[in-house]
Amino acid sequence: MDLQNLTKKNQEFINIATHQLIRDGKTDQEIKTILEEALPTILENQEKGIPARTALGAPTVWAAAFTPKESDKAAEVSEKDTTPWRMWLNTSLWLFGLFALVTGLLSLVSTNYPQYGILTLLVLGFGGGAVMYGSYHYIYRFQYTEQRVGFLKTILIMFVMLILWMLLFGLTALIPSSINITVSSIFSIVLGAIVLVGQYFFRKKYNIESAWAPRQNIK
Repeated sequence: MDLQNLTKKNQEFINIATHQLIRDGKTDQEIKTILEEALPTILENQEKGIPARTALGAPTVWAAAFTPKESDKAAEVSEKDTTPWRMWLNTSLWLFGLFALVTGLLSLVSTNYPQYGILTLLVLGFGGGAVMYGSYHYIYRFQYTEQRVGFLKTILIMFVMLILWMLLFGLTALIPSSINITVSSIFSIVLGAIVLVGQYFFRKKYNIESAWAPRQNIK
């Protein structure tokens, strides 16, 4: 590139920026492309008496902007999937697997502990998932915004959703055992473990936002 038409200050800007690009690991071709794209702007401003440092900023900062920082990459990776059905399914699978595993273990060590039917476990898991997602949708996603839900409204929403969940759970007792088949302790443990492993990989694959752990950057 011909830099003869540049002023001493602008030539210095290019030299410093080039060294920064080299330190950032840019190839010769990448550096050439970046500078060739910037030169017309630098020359245009130079004719107006505006040095490159004034127009583009400090050369090291300007050059560094072409290389994503680790923090930028991390932020990109941490961008969570907030698709409603995925968040609900992720939470539901976790609760279902947890209830199946825990009830299976407890009924295995204690004959007095009740063994639930498969439909009861499904209601506990997927109904609980709906409650957790409802909490996120109506409360937690607004926690760090100006629309933050008040304490009394939060209590009311949580109370209503929990009552509905418990009501559904209670209604499963009315379902005949021929339909709501009681599962054995071992089957419940194995089923719970399989579901929890599946939920883990499902959450990882889509990088799903947690419905029960709101973050400050939730939109």
